[in-house]
Amino acid sequence: MKKETRLYNVIFPVWTLILFPATWLIAIPANFLIDSLVILLCIHFLKIEDKKDFYRKTILWVVAFGFLSDILGSIYMTANLFLEVIDNPDSPLVTIPGVLIAGLLIFVFNYYFTLKNYDKNIRFKVALTLAIATAPYTFFIPTRLIYGY
Repeated sequence: MKKETRLYNVIFPVWTLILFPATWLIAIPANFLIDSLVILLCIHFLKIEDKKDFYRKTILWVVAFGFLSDILGSIYMTANLFLEVIDNPDSPLVTIPGVLIAGLLIFVFNYYFTLKNYDKNIRFKVALTLAIATAPYTFFIPTRLIYGY
């Protein structure tokens, strides 16, 4: 059975970023925009005071931890392929844990690091919103639909 490459970030596969460094020029701004939208919505709906300061202090860390979380989730998925634990890389038994791992890491990194200086209630709500909204759901897109094989 032919091994397939999977999408490993909200916008682009990690391996594409490594093989084609120019894609960073698209992936970083796109993820920055998505993370910015989620943070700005949190600021609005949670009525966070000092909006500019909150955004300025969190956005770069949110983007960085988002990429790190997606990469760690993809490492889990890639390990399954290399160890041939499951033959089908599109299997929900590989994909669901990969998305959950990345989402959980997004929550943990943002709750304990990015938002550590904020009220626990705000920390929890913002970290949870980021984890749910920015988890790498593109892991579920079958590779053959993306790459045509």
